[in-house]
Amino acid sequence: MLEKTAAIFDVIERGAASPAEIAEATGISRGTVFRLAAAMARLGLVAHEGGRITLGPRIAQLAAAGDGVPSANVWADRLVALRDETGAFAVRLHQLHSPATRVCIAEVLDCHAPQRSQLGILAPLRADPVTLTFLTWQSSRPGGAGVSAAVPYRADTLARTRRRGWAQGFGGRDNCVAIVAAPVLDRRRRVVAVLEISGPVAVLTDTPGRTHGRSLIAVASESDVISECLYRRGAPVPGAPTQTVSSLHLLTTTRRTG
Repeated sequence: MLEKTAAIFDVIERGAASPAEIAEATGISRGTVFRLAAAMARLGLVAHEGGRITLGPRIAQLAAAGDGVPSANVWADRLVALRDETGAFAVRLHQLHSPATRVCIAEVLDCHAPQRSQLGILAPLRADPVTLTFLTWQSSRPGGAGVSAAVPYRADTLARTRRRGWAQGFGGRDNCVAIVAAPVLDRRRRVVAVLEISGPVAVLTDTPGRTHGRSLIAVASESDVISECLYRRGAPVPGAPTQTVSSLHLLTTTRRTG
């Protein structure tokens, strides 16, 4: 199986190729190409672009690690910069896993923060800024997969959140943790993820949305962040198992400096 995987890399290192082209070039059956490509995609070793298979982001990360050079992921760098700009303990990207659950697909943690990693962990939807953001921007999608009705919000709350472009809230013991969330929208203005920052009220202030909302919107609107979220959502390869949470492959925990 390793030989077949290497043969696939031999083809796509010269450029993106369709499963049929890979099968013809390698002599591997098309079904085996589908299965191997799906497994490689879950590890970030390949990516799917318009029905063609190309090298995935994990390859650049591994190459950079081998050279002792930090990997150049612009979108991840923006999350790190947002954490350092706001003073947040955590910056996270969330996607819906089902109408009743969500999953953290990427996060940047302050190494000194008392927060546990949520990367790849399925969590039930609850009344909080992340869920409110999903619901606000999905409420205008007729026929789209939506958030469970078990998490109700008033129509005026949804309208106010849409006007602002962000949602805020507080959690933790004595509401000492401030949370701000903003939507990551594709070209059709459909929500593909939610960007969240969280940290102590003493740092993010007691009006965290007003203080940091514009910064979240700016990062969530960047093409590199949108592209990464679209990739993480994962278009299934025809004939191969649909991507699941096991496709997660990146955790950034860079220490804040300065």
